[in-house]
Amino acid sequence: MAYARLRGLRWLLAGAIAASFIDPAQAVILTTYISVTQGISLRVGAAGASIDQVVFDVSGADVAPNPGAISGTGASSVLITVSADKTGYFSPSAVTLTASSSVGLQCLTAISCGSTVIPFSSISWVSSNLDTGANAGNDIQTGSFNGSTSQQLAQFSLPGFLQTLFSGPSRTQLSNTLSFTYANSTLYPAGSYQGRVTFTATMN
Repeated sequence: MAYARLRGLRWLLAGAIAASFIDPAQAVILTTYISVTQGISLRVGAAGASIDQVVFDVSGADVAPNPGAISGTGASSVLITVSADKTGYFSPSAVTLTASSSVGLQCLTAISCGSTVIPFSSISWVSSNLDTGANAGNDIQTGSFNGSTSQQLAQFSLPGFLQTLFSGPSRTQLSNTLSFTYANSTLYPAGSYQGRVTFTATMN
């Protein structure tokens, strides 16, 4: 969820939690041929059951007279890892990662901000550990949320028929770290705001 206080935002990133399969220093999309059971896992943020929280504290000079963009604190850099295991020749050929941010950040302190909703399109990110090889552009690129229910963030291919025939089952992993910023380009009523972005990974 995301919260905002005094024109500050604090929000959470939600996704399926799994163990990390790839060192962030390695290639961002990496395929290894190993014995696996077909399936897919998604990790957003720290391992474990908790949901990472990003905080944007907008106050003082950041409100007026010259408001500027606010960098997130708390879980300011969030690791997103997708691991797709493929076993069959004709099993899924690609993985797609999407984000749902349609609800927006809703006011928690009705006495000060009423029913105001801050759209998630006011939050952007810089992506690091970008792939520069054959999969360049297929991982999570630097961008911003668009407020939709299914914004495509990344899509990458899995080994094809011949690769699987000759090399066997495989695990393909994506890993990017996102650093978030609140645009602070619109003046909203003071208060605390809350919202949640949900990430979904699918094999297709």
